[in-house]
Amino acid sequence: MANLIARVTSTGPRAPLSRLVTSSLGLDVWELDAEYAVLQADEAQAARLEAMGYSVEQLQMTEAYLSRFATEAAATGYHSAAGLEDDLRQLAEANPEIAELHRIGSSVEDRPIWALRLGERRGSTTKIALLGCHHAREWVSVEVPYLLAADLLANSTTDPVQRWLQTGEIWVAPMVNPDGHEFTRTNARLWRKNRRRNANGSVGVDPNRNYGYMWGTLDISTSSHVPSDETYVGPRAFSEPETRAVRDLVARELFSGLITYHSYSQLILYPWGYTADPIADPADRSELSQLGAELQQLIKGVHGRTYTAQKASELYPTAGDTVDWVYGEYDIPSFTIELRPATAMDGGFILPANQIQPTFEENRPAAHAFIEHIFQRSPQP
Repeated sequence: MANLIARVTSTGPRAPLSRLVTSSLGLDVWELDAEYAVLQADEAQAARLEAMGYSVEQLQMTEAYLSRFATEAAATGYHSAAGLEDDLRQLAEANPEIAELHRIGSSVEDRPIWALRLGERRGSTTKIALLGCHHAREWVSVEVPYLLAADLLANSTTDPVQRWLQTGEIWVAPMVNPDGHEFTRTNARLWRKNRRRNANGSVGVDPNRNYGYMWGTLDISTSSHVPSDETYVGPRAFSEPETRAVRDLVARELFSGLITYHSYSQLILYPWGYTADPIADPADRSELSQLGAELQQLIKGVHGRTYTAQKASELYPTAGDTVDWVYGEYDIPSFTIELRPATAMDGGFILPANQIQPTFEENRPAAHAFIEHIFQRSPQP
């Protein structure tokens, strides 16, 4: 059955947009705001939505969309898992005093999951984590943390980077889901999950629904208990080796702050995702909202792109994601940054390679501001 990319709107109170995510419809939701949703669906799902009272406007058949955006030229400039390993190893070897490459775990298919530790000293009290590529199809989410690591090393002899690396550590893991990423390169460009074979014969768990904080408390389109769905939460919390690798790294290093990069939609998301309720602690709530607003302004100041800062559940509810888990379990500032582009018709998950560099450039001052904020709030030796 053919898949299509559709713009879905409400035709009245009988069919509110919120129902698209709060119902167990198995939808692959790409964008959601007050006026419309953009999603990928098969023809039967689209017909069901129309029967439920929604207006379904076909933007493009998925096959035609892939032909338009997923060209050979579009893949040039993006890392493979093997290419990323080579480049991370080169960064470590070129900077042996301040960079170490660590294998923090292995994937379902036994690919290594790598993290580059930046810093002069081991065992520093202030540590920051930058993660990428929980979701396989989000290729630019590999490149931004990788380029941030390379840039930090290139500027390691001047402040503020020199000060950060002298007194703390920055860990960069650009590809949490190497199996899924490789599958998008060789088989299915829009694959999202990892490559776990599920009991019912379907494949994949959504790594960003598999973390332990409030895991499994929702059963909706954006946090599903159906193994074949794009947002399948897995059979239990931390069932996947990819999320266990992150769990164990965070438990060992006890980070003071974390950013996880995703795409797309140009958003800066902070807890909570699992509930519409705000963070209870007023100081934490103020810190994250104010810091999110600062990051938004810094990003916009580079190339004029607006990344909207908001509570994660204002996009749509999710349970078991990275940021809720890190904040909920460790009480540290944590953000999901959804990178370029803004819309599916600008390429969506298939961002043209010529936008890698400007996406990095606009996120660089925001990442630096986040790092500086964490250093300022943390006790220094």
